[in-house]
Amino acid sequence: RAFGVANATNIEASSASKSSYYSHIGAVAATSVGSVRAFGVASATTIEASTATEPSYYYNIGAVAATSVGSVRAFGVANATNIEASSASKSSYYSHIGAVAATSVGSVRAFGVANATNIEASSASKSSYYSHIGAVAATSVGSVRAFGVASATTIEASTATEPSYYYNIGAVAATSVGSVRAFGVANATNIEASSASKSSYYSHIGAVAATSVGSVRAFGVANATNIEA
Repeated sequence: RAFGVANATNIEASSASKSSYYSHIGAVAATSVGSVRAFGVASATTIEASTATEPSYYYNIGAVAATSVGSVRAFGVANATNIEASSASKSSYYSHIGAVAATSVGSVRAFGVANATNIEASSASKSSYYSHIGAVAATSVGSVRAFGVASATTIEASTATEPSYYYNIGAVAATSVGSVRAFGVANATNIEASSASKSSYYSHIGAVAATSVGSVRAFGVANATNIEA
C-alpha cells in the first residue's frame, strides 16, 4: 500500500501520472519479527520503482511491540533501520516506548503517554506516567464535530468545562469538491464560538483525493484555503 501526498493546490488538476503527484510518497510494508508486525516506509519518490525486497525499502522501519503494564497496553517502536535484525527481546527494541493509559474525566476519555524508555519499569500509578496527557473532548458545531485536546499534565485535574480544556481545539468540517471529500480544520481556540459558516473556519482546508496507480492507491492533499472555491 503506497500513500502519496501531492503538493498541487487543486488536486483535481493533478493526474496520477504526473511526477509531482508522487512527491513525498511513502510506501508502507509490513513484515513479522516473531509475533511483532514491523512497518516500513520507503523514501522513494516513485514507489513503483521500489520493491519490498530492496534494503532501501526498509529505511526507517519501526517495529511495534505490545506489552502490558497492569491493565495498560504499552507499545514500543524500534529504531533499527532493518527491523528483521532486531529481535523483540533486545533492550534497544524498547527505546522510546510510550504507554497508553485511558481514564475518564466526566464523559471525556483521557489518554496518557509515558516517556519511560523501558515501559515495564513504569507503573500506571506513577505520576510521571501521566506526563503529556491529552484529553479528547467532542462537541458539536452545527453538524460539525469538534475535538479538543487539553494541555494539562494531569488530566484528572482538568474538567471538560474548563476553558483551558478547549485550548487549540480544531473543528472538522466535510464538504464535497466533485467526488472529493474536503476536510477543514478551524484554528479557533474556543470552537463553540466558531460557526461552520465562518470563512476562518475553513482555514487550512485540505482536500483528499484518491486515485489508483496499478494496485496502489494514491492519496493527495490540496493546499487550498477555501476548498469550496
